[in-house]
Amino acid sequence: MNVENSQFRPAGKGFVLAAIGDGLPSMRRLVEAYTGKDNKTYIKLNGEITQLLPCHLFISGN
Repeated sequence: MNVENSQFRPAGKGFVLAAIGDGLPSMRRLVEAYTGKDNKTYIKLNGEITQLLPCHLFISGN
């Protein structure tokens, strides 16, 4: 999804923690957060907008 062509509002930045699996340690990244028109939280991860999932832990930096 592209931020410029969709109904996302910037919501700030924060860290997301997620388990990578396969015996690798969990990842931790600084990401941009967005709120969709459906009032769900989305994050920009690896250049793509992804819905914040229950397996993610988001820590707001605002």
